[in-house]
Amino acid sequence: MHIEGNLITQVQLEEIIAMAKPCNLEGANLKDAYLYGANLEGANLKGAYLYGANLAGAYLKDASLEGANLKGAYLYGANLEGANLEGAYLYGANLEGANLKGAYLDGANLKGAKGILSLSTTGMTASDDMLYAVNHVGHVMIKIGFFWDTLKVFEQHVQDNYGTGKEGTLYAGAIQFLHIWHQNT
Repeated sequence: MHIEGNLITQVQLEEIIAMAKPCNLEGANLKDAYLYGANLEGANLKGAYLYGANLAGAYLKDASLEGANLKGAYLYGANLEGANLEGAYLYGANLEGANLKGAYLDGANLKGAKGILSLSTTGMTASDDMLYAVNHVGHVMIKIGFFWDTLKVFEQHVQDNYGTGKEGTLYAGAIQFLHIWHQNT
């Protein structure tokens, strides 16, 4: 079944998810949809309007969410491993406990997202990339440029690649801050 740019009911949505794997919901209007724990592995949600949707615990592994509007969406504990969120709008979304390992976040708007911390300091990287930290099930995941792994692996990466130079010193300060943030969240 293919739905593009249409408003669908909760019952129709549940039928689509149950019938089609992976389902194609490109451009669908899923405002305030209740998708708690839904299996949307590999789903095409490009450009979907998921404003305020409840996706807590949803399985979105390898889903295509390019350009999707997830403003205010509840993604607590969602599995977004390997999902493509390029250009997605996540303003105010709750990503606490979400698995974003391997997720593609290039151009995603994460401003105001809950459960995620963004840091940027001029000179921290040559390309002034934003550093994103996600508190994820007992550890912190770091996304900066093409790097996406745990804080522990990031610390080793910084030591191996930047040492005590300008970037290394800035990263060391950020790492110390992230440890404190993790302990208090």
